Amino acid sequence: MNAATRSSWKTLASPKDREPLLFEATFSGEEYEVIRNGIIPKAMEDKWFIFLEGDSLHFHRSWTGAEIYCIRLQHEEDQWRVSDSWVNRDPEQYKGSDLAYDRELLQFIIDGLILRKSGTRFPVPPGSGAAPKGVVQHQLVGRGFPEKPG
Repeated sequence: MNAATRSSWKTLASPKDREPLLFEATFSGEEYEVIRNGIIPKAMEDKWFIFLEGDSLHFHRSWTGAEIYCIRLQHEEDQWRVSDSWVNRDPEQYKGSDLAYDRELLQFIIDGLILRKSGTRFPVPPGSGAAPKGVVQHQLVGRGFPEKPG
């Protein structure tokens, strides 16, 4: 499998309006090998284009090309740690404003979509009640997850 690069999909420039995400995570060397390949969308249902450039992992929405998240990875001994992160706050590109939810969603993207960890659950946005069944399934089905998260 070829690793994703910036030229693998359409992208917009990084937004000027962004906020520190304060995302914390550590990955093993084996997880890093999977992460560094990124994700190139294969169908319209694939919502994310993700690629590693230098030490930064970029998360773009596949339909718009807008960069929503970026994390910087730092190698420490036998693991990789997130040393910096930000979230897009340009209201023309991303309507989100809840840092805690953004961190949960980013963790879901990494664990569920990139690393394909079983048991990963789509985070429900605050104040939305239970997510409609189709929202969760749309995000998970076809990615090695069961039809109904369990």
